[in-house]
Amino acid sequence: MKAFLALGLLLFSNLSFAAMSPTAAEYSMVAAEVGFKSNSVTATGSTSDNQVTGFQLGVSGVYNFSEKFGLKSGLFYVERPFSSDFGTSEVKGKVTYFEVPAFFMLKFEEYAGVYVGPSLGIKLGDELKPGSLTGIKAMVVPLTFGAQFKFLPNFGANVFFETIGGELATGVENSRAVGVNLMFALD
Repeated sequence: MKAFLALGLLLFSNLSFAAMSPTAAEYSMVAAEVGFKSNSVTATGSTSDNQVTGFQLGVSGVYNFSEKFGLKSGLFYVERPFSSDFGTSEVKGKVTYFEVPAFFMLKFEEYAGVYVGPSLGIKLGDELKPGSLTGIKAMVVPLTFGAQFKFLPNFGANVFFETIGGELATGVENSRAVGVNLMFALD
């Protein structure tokens, strides 16, 4: 766990200072991001599974391999809430993660592109009402597809779809989300 934290802090420092460094030519789209996503899961035995809005924030940047290709990475705090109905009762819960994405990005311009790839999510916390979650996975690997672009010199948007095949916890599986982040460009 300490190794992941150290790796995350190193990545954060690289992305945070990339825009300020005189040798920052290999970085682009360095930004602080905050946004929401509509999340749903499949709960074992539920009569229906509902979409719930989650929150996320972090920093990201693209390390450019060439003018058109790069690696989008960063650090994010991510919520994965869920709600399921079991007949006449409703169960609500949330698992929160610290995530480091590793997305392959195809850039159309210096300020726009599409990406696909995995993230490494490390569990920070969980909650369930009523009751408690069991068998919670300490690490998950979501697969994400998205696009990001600037619409003003210092502002942009990041829209995405993500999925996690498998369980988040016992009886809670197949997390899916569609979201949008507002980006505050630092470059």
